[in-house]
Amino acid sequence: MHLVGATGERPTRVALEAAARICADDLLSTIFFMNKIHLWLGGQTPLELAEQSDEGLEFVIDMIGATEVGVYI
Repeated sequence: MHLVGATGERPTRVALEAAARICADDLLSTIFFMNKIHLWLGGQTPLELAEQSDEGLEFVIDMIGATEVGVYI
């Protein structure tokens, strides 16, 4: 598994930091989560969507927030 797009750009960093919260700061779990295709994201990974646009980043952050409060994705 590789971390697609991990270039240190703001969207990538912000999305990874949010994902790390729901993965208990476990690096491997965070990488897996961010590179897993999700139905909520139209067949894209959270990392892909977060890098596409500000709206994509916001959606990924919202999805992670929903997960934090117990919404199953």
